[in-house]
Amino acid sequence: MNRDRAERLMDENDLLALVASSPANVFYSTDCSPYGDSLALIPCNRGTEPLMVTSIAGTTPVALMSPPWFRDVRYYGEFYTEAPQTMDGLSPEERAVAEAMRQWEQSKPGDPSQVLIGALVERGFTNGRVGIDESNLRPDHPLWSIIKKRLPSVVPVPAKALFTEIRMVKTGEEISRIKAATRITEKAWEASLDSIHRGITEREFADVWQTTIIREGGQSKSYLGAYWPPVAFGRRTAFSDIAQPSGYRLQPGDIIRFDGGATYMGYPCDMARVASYMEAGDKLKKYWRAIHAGEQKAVQMAKPGEDASRIFYAAVDTVQREGIAHYRRHHTGHGWGIEGYDPPTVGPKSVKLMQDMVLCFETPYYELGWGGILHEDVVVVKHGSPRLLSSPEDALRVVG
Repeated sequence: MNRDRAERLMDENDLLALVASSPANVFYSTDCSPYGDSLALIPCNRGTEPLMVTSIAGTTPVALMSPPWFRDVRYYGEFYTEAPQTMDGLSPEERAVAEAMRQWEQSKPGDPSQVLIGALVERGFTNGRVGIDESNLRPDHPLWSIIKKRLPSVVPVPAKALFTEIRMVKTGEEISRIKAATRITEKAWEASLDSIHRGITEREFADVWQTTIIREGGQSKSYLGAYWPPVAFGRRTAFSDIAQPSGYRLQPGDIIRFDGGATYMGYPCDMARVASYMEAGDKLKKYWRAIHAGEQKAVQMAKPGEDASRIFYAAVDTVQREGIAHYRRHHTGHGWGIEGYDPPTVGPKSVKLMQDMVLCFETPYYELGWGGILHEDVVVVKHGSPRLLSSPEDALRVVG
């Protein structure tokens, strides 16, 4: 979590604390990927202990897979994992689960809202404004009525938009994880290209892609959900980035494309590359040079204070001048983070870039009956010159 930015924005909005409710915001706040409905309390004052409230059925993520960066985790619900009377012989992870069970057994609370309210009282947050992420709390969620009844001097303030604003600027740890996801994605692309032969199907290519991601320590999941993995051959590459792999068999001259990437420790990658099998036609060569030039123009302009709209128009103009005169596009890039797209969008709207934003720049072109091409890079906005997390190519790949 970008604590400095969070505390500054909480202070500017006169908030005692923030409460996260969505899985993404709870993960962002705690570094623990929650199981079931969870809440996280992040005080504005760094000297006050944060808190996570999660299901007793979800002790394994807390103890083993993604422990939070703070100690105070409290449980609700009902679930039983038996533990011996003595801790002797238990591993640290087993001991953590046993201690969680013993804490929960003392009162067995059934409602996370009641646990959170108790923590607010403990910390003295009984009079003032508290930002509450409403994205996972329906209007009839018990938290709203419990606050009104037990803490009438607390003013709940919708905070989903505030979490979005905090998450726009990345920490060094976030950038490191996106970089790792990008490295794994590049390895999967190279391994998949090494496996190709005439007649290989999209599904067989995708199998190498996914196996490599897992072998390299990544996860085969993305914000695309069911539309995964995002690989295609030939004319099917015109179906943007959500055409699931099929039984189509690779033929000479076919475009090979992917758009998306692996996830590493909760953070996904979004990059894209194309190659051609055995040969590349004149149109493909010309159009690839045009979209590549436009995308690289956008990358070069990614500096703090630059206006996203200027980047957008410069990228589109470059593609048009370099060979696709009829090129049209609604955006040429977007912010990136835990859930995929983050603000800002690099489009016609005027938005200033900030130091340490992570952006994915792209200038895709899709034409039914022919194919789709794109070259997308992952970039950190930095003073002086942007930092590339992906390894850009300077020529169209022809493989096989």
